[in-house]
Amino acid sequence: MIAHRYLFREVSQVFVAMMAVLLLIYVSNRFVRYLAQAASGYISGDLISELVLLKLAENLAILMPLALYLSVLLAMGRLYQDSEIIAFSAGGLGVPRLARGLMWFAAGFSVIAGVLSLYVSPRAADLQRALFEQAKGEVHVAGIRPGAFREFSEGDRVVYVESVAPDGKSVGNVFVRVKRKRGQDLLLAERAFPAVEGPEGDRFIVLENGRRYTGKAGRMDFVVTHFERHAVRLEQAGGSTGDQLDAMSTLALLREGGPQHLAALQWRLSVPVSVLVLVLMAVSLARASPRQGRYAKLVTAFILYFVYNNAVGIAQKLVEREELPAAVGVWPVHLVFAALGLGMLAQQTSLGWRAPWRRRSRASVAP
Repeated sequence: MIAHRYLFREVSQVFVAMMAVLLLIYVSNRFVRYLAQAASGYISGDLISELVLLKLAENLAILMPLALYLSVLLAMGRLYQDSEIIAFSAGGLGVPRLARGLMWFAAGFSVIAGVLSLYVSPRAADLQRALFEQAKGEVHVAGIRPGAFREFSEGDRVVYVESVAPDGKSVGNVFVRVKRKRGQDLLLAERAFPAVEGPEGDRFIVLENGRRYTGKAGRMDFVVTHFERHAVRLEQAGGSTGDQLDAMSTLALLREGGPQHLAALQWRLSVPVSVLVLVLMAVSLARASPRQGRYAKLVTAFILYFVYNNAVGIAQKLVEREELPAAVGVWPVHLVFAALGLGMLAQQTSLGWRAPWRRRSRASVAP
């Protein structure tokens, strides 16, 4: 139908612009974060672009529903503002039929979001996590400037070096302080180099030809140990359980079947479902008088979006903690907000249970 094609074109144009804005904001934010980590020597500056692209691919499935939600809201808002909805209704194409057309339009985006959420995002998270851990191990020395103290593990480890090799892979004349519950270790070494060890990729600095002083400050009973090589763990791997689940494939989550895996799986399945629910709510929220303008419902729309998104997140956490049965999971949240969208749409268009009641009332008072 011509009217539906016209509506789809309006929504698509706004969607392209909205995605461009969201991508620009997200990429800029991530680039600044990685740039700060590169400046502190946490990652290599050569890998910033790759990390940004992988992180974008990982979160594209989250940005798409939001962009489509706002696009439908703004496009329908313009139709209300220009009284085009009235013209459509006069031609027999009311809001319910426009909503059904938009739901078919959203179904295509739902399929794309499902592919991104179930396959692309975990794959990108896996590549990004591996690259990030590799980058941290390669440039550990780069963040330690000669003649300056550098803190690790929230200040529990402090490193000072006198010189850095031209290739940036080792340092000379090293001082390390390790804070412990009962005292501290002071280590002096001629040379040191970075290392990443363990299954999770913990970060170490390996000292060569040095001495270790163990004891408490202000006391004279320090224990002095000479060593040829001594490794000090500076930081534990940054990957949390949530990061590991994000990097697991969808099939792996199904095979594991634990509460955390089922919660992560339901979150991924929620993305394509949320596309349909958000579009339904956007159609319901878009109605506004010409005096209100197309941006009249943006604040309400953002509030509903964040409440919806946070409610899904809370339900996911409850499933993860086994406080909510996995069979119930996040689905009641989707049902509640879908019912909310249908209710608002029925109220605005005089559908549902109100329409028959009004018709009966009018018939009863007719002469």
